[in-house]
Amino acid sequence: MRIRGLAVLTAAIAPVLSCSGEATGPRGSLCDTRHGVEVCVDRPEYRSNESILITARNLSDRPVFKDACGTTTEPVPVSEEDFRPTYNPQRNCGQAVTRAAVVERMVRLEPGASTRDTLRLGYSPQDFYRVTVWLLTPDGALAFDTPATSGVFVIFPGANN
Repeated sequence: MRIRGLAVLTAAIAPVLSCSGEATGPRGSLCDTRHGVEVCVDRPEYRSNESILITARNLSDRPVFKDACGTTTEPVPVSEEDFRPTYNPQRNCGQAVTRAAVVERMVRLEPGASTRDTLRLGYSPQDFYRVTVWLLTPDGALAFDTPATSGVFVIFPGANN
């Protein structure tokens, strides 16, 4: 009887806690907002070699430019002061990517607009991670020294690892 009551309570609370009313998980763990952009992942757990569904939503009152080349996962450091991700557009666009190619592939998000992207994980050691989404200026330079990030999720070793 108590378990059923807990299930009903959880079902009633979950939509209130989810990102922008969608079933992408609790705001405190799967979504984060930095630089006016909310980044959410679709699940709290993944295995190596799975895909992550990423939602990025512009919460600011101006357009933002999302880099399609540099989106990646980063392990969560022990402290925020240790969080120093490196911008690497080669991650998704290849070793020979140029600034012109980055500009061609970047996504303009108007205020209130969102995108959904899929990021395929490679082998990842078991740890807590965040997705990093770099924001650019219209000419392809970094808009900020740090990326927008998702909330925290965990990656477990896959069955083939």
